[in-house]
Amino acid sequence: MTAQTQQSQILLPPEQYETLAQIATKQGRTISEVVQEMVRLGLESFEEQHKIRQMEILERLNQRRLEDYRMHGMYPGDIVAEVRAEREKQIDRVMRGE
Repeated sequence: MTAQTQQSQILLPPEQYETLAQIATKQGRTISEVVQEMVRLGLESFEEQHKIRQMEILERLNQRRLEDYRMHGMYPGDIVAEVRAEREKQIDRVMRGE
């Protein structure tokens, strides 16, 4: 059983087409087969680079968090509870027409 494929048309500059044709001829394959492999390899590389960039961003954020902690210390309160309490006060004032 073969995997279902989708057909697509792409436009290439003449030099890219010629390079693909040369590679295909040297390998005894069709241009389509060469392009499919290159797209697969490109997508794998793209996904890997994306993961690496995400990890680098997370590491920079972690370093920033540590720098902030060293400089300012830990916030002593419960910020979520404080924000909720302030919001409840705002709602009460609105309900009372203030």
